[in-house]
Amino acid sequence: MSKFRFAFVLVAAIFIMMGCVGGSSPEEDMYHVLEETVSKEGQYVEVQKPLQKLEEKEKEIYTKVMELGMKEFDQIVKLSDEALDNINQRKEYIEKERTAMNEAKEEFSKASGYVDKLENEDLKNEAEKLNETMAERYELHEKLTTSYLDALSLDKELYHMFKNKELTLEELERQISSINEKYEKIVKFNDDYNKKTEEFNKLKQAFYSSAGLDVKDKE
Repeated sequence: MSKFRFAFVLVAAIFIMMGCVGGSSPEEDMYHVLEETVSKEGQYVEVQKPLQKLEEKEKEIYTKVMELGMKEFDQIVKLSDEALDNINQRKEYIEKERTAMNEAKEEFSKASGYVDKLENEDLKNEAEKLNETMAERYELHEKLTTSYLDALSLDKELYHMFKNKELTLEELERQISSINEKYEKIVKFNDDYNKKTEEFNKLKQAFYSSAGLDVKDKE
């Protein structure tokens, strides 16, 4: 069962204000919304490493369980309990990730209020493309999250099955097949999400350049 999930995140930038006076322009307001969105996604970034470690650990447990025979049933039960605890931890991290992304999505929704204020039509078109791409990105992330949580539920069922001495090979194969199908969908959603994030980052930098904003990416 392949469970590793790698995701790109938005790239933050530093806006260097030089000799700006008076109120902010719609372009500057757009910049601040976009960068605050990046900040809101910070919690999403924070869960990635511990989540990946848990995924690696669960894969090790799964391998050990599959290598054991029924004569070592007590060890199978012990490992299954470890895996169930692992799954609960991963679910908590995913819920934190979902919360962070929903907060970022809410922040980004403010950007639409500044698009109509842009006087340059080409710039307005770029901003509209930004909004469209980000909406698609958040939609993909929600599909990814939902699928991942569904997969965790299937994983949970699997380890409860391992604790049943009456488990048949047919039941086991059917459950593993369902899990693998779910993770194949997750890989697809994750690839699409990463591509959409890459696309958005490029569009964002292009917008900053067209708007004449002096920005540079944070290291």
